[in-house]
Amino acid sequence: MEKQKTCFYLARHGETQWNKIRRLQGRLDSSLTVAGKNQATQIVESLSRAEIELIVSSPLGRAKSTAELCRSKISVELKIHDLLVERHFGDWQSSYFDDLSDKEHFEQVFFQVTEHAPPRGESGLECGSRIQQALSDIAQSHSESKILVVTHGDAIRCFMATLAQDSHCDAYSQYGNGKIFPINYCHQFERFTSVGS
Repeated sequence: MEKQKTCFYLARHGETQWNKIRRLQGRLDSSLTVAGKNQATQIVESLSRAEIELIVSSPLGRAKSTAELCRSKISVELKIHDLLVERHFGDWQSSYFDDLSDKEHFEQVFFQVTEHAPPRGESGLECGSRIQQALSDIAQSHSESKILVVTHGDAIRCFMATLAQDSHCDAYSQYGNGKIFPINYCHQFERFTSVGS
């Protein structure tokens, strides 16, 4: 007998103006580029056989814009979940990524998932736990559904580390704009697994 599960497709939002110039957004925002809008369309096209039943988005504008473009192609409900917001990078927000390399704990913040955080920001461990909680909440409310979740690069990276995925990379390199990461939630064991792992 097949175990009860909820299927998630975690997608990073489309490219933004600040992504293009490697400027750190965190809880700040910038609009989607033309390429970003095309990436949103490609997300839906790549999931055409997945029979998505619901879209859930981070409350930040770049994620909502991506989710709304996805919804325009498939007629399903779109919900916002506040816990899916991007990691808070505190005082480093709005800085150019390449200008931060001499900051204390730069490596632990951006290339690992640790207890280290930017000044007045959120640690990778805190972010990963928050995203896990959000997905658990969604799974409990939408058992056995196929759900597209539109969120953010570092949020996905930190969450994937909770699944013992290799997190020694930054969000720019492995968790690119428009990329999709399939995850299953097994209700019997209350456990997430990366599809294909």
